[in-house]
Amino acid sequence: MNIVNSIDKESFPIYKERLPENELQKQKQLFSENNLFTELLDSTPAYLAVLNEYRQIVYGNKALRDLLDDDKIEFPFGKRIGEILNCERAFLTSSGCGTTEFCNTCNARKAILSSLKGEEDIQECRIIQKDTLEALDLRVWTKKLEVGNHIFSIFTFVDISHEKRRMSLERIFFHDVLNSAGGIKSYLNLMKDSSKEEIDELLPMMSILSDRLIEEIKSQKDLSFAERDELIVNISKCNPLSILKNIAWAYSKQNISESKEIEIDSPCDEVEFESDELLISRVLGNMLKNSLESSAKNSKIRIGCLLINNRIRFFVSNPGFIPLEIQSQIFQRSFSTKGSGRGLGTYSMKLITERYLKGKVFFKSSEADGTTFYAEYPIN
Repeated sequence: MNIVNSIDKESFPIYKERLPENELQKQKQLFSENNLFTELLDSTPAYLAVLNEYRQIVYGNKALRDLLDDDKIEFPFGKRIGEILNCERAFLTSSGCGTTEFCNTCNARKAILSSLKGEEDIQECRIIQKDTLEALDLRVWTKKLEVGNHIFSIFTFVDISHEKRRMSLERIFFHDVLNSAGGIKSYLNLMKDSSKEEIDELLPMMSILSDRLIEEIKSQKDLSFAERDELIVNISKCNPLSILKNIAWAYSKQNISESKEIEIDSPCDEVEFESDELLISRVLGNMLKNSLESSAKNSKIRIGCLLINNRIRFFVSNPGFIPLEIQSQIFQRSFSTKGSGRGLGTYSMKLITERYLKGKVFFKSSEADGTTFYAEYPIN
């Protein structure tokens, strides 16, 4: 049987293959026939699984079986954690959970490897569930278990998604709102000792800051509604060039655009399509904001759209390259390169586009061509 080693040469070997059925049955019996052991694990309120060296579940406690809406102990048998939790990356290859390049940054995988090497571990893991795009934040505990000649990992987890959502709201929402409100207050202070001519010059910026503050509040409100399946989509006729011009103008007035150029490239500007213009503008606005924040001074950010197979594909391109370890975590709810609790932009653009607007969000990044984010929507 072939063994595929992880990137860390000293880590426990990663198997793409799985144990033959007869060997799995033997491992399962080690636990299912031990009534004291199973009663102990079933009395644990946390979700708990016992994993073999191939990261396959050989036992799942009652809490885990109830979570899976199944009262048969055999249900999780032979599967891997990402597969029973419906992690979208667990289905990218035929080898399953833990075997793609994206899995190298999975903290659940790291915790399992640590335990198989004899080290207890606690990690936080983020996944996006396949089809529903539901974001889960998990806190996992792992510990090595030896039974006979076999090594296992006791894998326990709890869902901390609500805790993470609350923290994100407090840090992101309050951070952005306070920044905009602080800007408004600064301009008000300037107006106190300004002439009428100076006040007339300051008023347009006051209006921009006020609009930004309102938009930030509405954006967070819509994200909360989207996660609760309560977001209302308002369909109307949309003009791509108008959308691009509006977001380019809005972000050109912000500090992050200083010494940077926003270029509009829109060969499909005559096309009209039906969708929610406000939601699409928020998606593209997040893309543009991220590009501006990640670009050096004197950079050029290109935005535009293409007509491909009866779908309209918007793009936002910048010259920067996203390292592979970061690429694998983009679109996860709690991941950010901006600091703890920051960066819901990529997650929200995927959630809104793919769950509500029947579209698709993806990106490409290379050192030669830079980074381009795409948002694709049906024309009708």
